Amino acid sequence: MRHAAATSAIFAAVTLSSWACTTSSAPSANENAGSAIPAKRAASPPPAKAGVIAGFAFVDSAVTTHGSRSKVPQGTRIYPPGSKITGTTGCPTTRYQTDGLLVVVIDYNGRPTAGSIQLTRHPASGGQFENAAYYLDLDSGRIMQMLGPIFENGRYDVKFTYDFSLGSGETTSASIVLERNCVAPH
Repeated sequence: MRHAAATSAIFAAVTLSSWACTTSSAPSANENAGSAIPAKRAASPPPAKAGVIAGFAFVDSAVTTHGSRSKVPQGTRIYPPGSKITGTTGCPTTRYQTDGLLVVVIDYNGRPTAGSIQLTRHPASGGQFENAAYYLDLDSGRIMQMLGPIFENGRYDVKFTYDFSLGSGETTSASIVLERNCVAPH
């Protein structure tokens, strides 16, 4: 009789433990609260964005004539997003103001796709104005887009949207503030 009781106790223990190992229900949040070994949470970092605004630069019209296919010339200073430009930095020096043109510099690491740049101007004289969007054909690499002839002081907000394959697209934004003392060229 003892042997039968011991056998059924072992059978019950093995059956219950194998049943507990095969259940697929997740433990509740409070179930592990008092355990000595905390539950591990698999936290993966968010995926890196394929497109970022690297900054802003001032170039001349010989560079911008290629549109969104323009490449940033070697040695061009790129001001990081959020920069405040003062003094005479980026001021035009030619009679027809063909230099000192403000561009946004974009780093894109992804498959070819469409993109757009939306510029909102906040001139120091007051107001808020949205320019028409600039549409881009994006390929991997560093590109730039001219933001228009901008010579007036103020804050300029840029919104870069790309990869519309899953709906509204990925978006990133940046700003630059111009507080310069430009003299009108003759």
